[in-house]
Amino acid sequence: MIDFQDNDMYADKELFSQYLDWTADAIKDMKSLYDTVGLSDSTDKQVSDQLYGLAHNIKGMGASFNFSLMTQVGASLCDYLKRAESKVALSKKVLNAHIRTFEVVLENRIIGDAGPKGTALLKRLETIIDQEVSC
Repeated sequence: MIDFQDNDMYADKELFSQYLDWTADAIKDMKSLYDTVGLSDSTDKQVSDQLYGLAHNIKGMGASFNFSLMTQVGASLCDYLKRAESKVALSKKVLNAHIRTFEVVLENRIIGDAGPKGTALLKRLETIIDQEVSC
């Protein structure tokens, strides 16, 4: 958890706060998009494009605020969406795992890469992707 009184890392606290708010909104948008997956192939293509854009932005901005784990999870989701592009139906399990991970990182304000727990989390996402894509 980040406490601004104990942490001088963020010179612009307002900008950091805006990042947190924007990311929370992006996650809400992802959850709404998630609810539409599977309705139709054309909808899934649009959803995939929108999810990619949100994940790409989370990935990029996470690095700016030392949310390395957010960046890595965003990269994982972007890579999955690129691989899935028109080859396989979107996996709700994969999408949910990424969205939930974004929520956990944001809710707990996990900065950096979270060490071994972060590595295990990323490995779990990779395993879920591999299982779903090979089905």
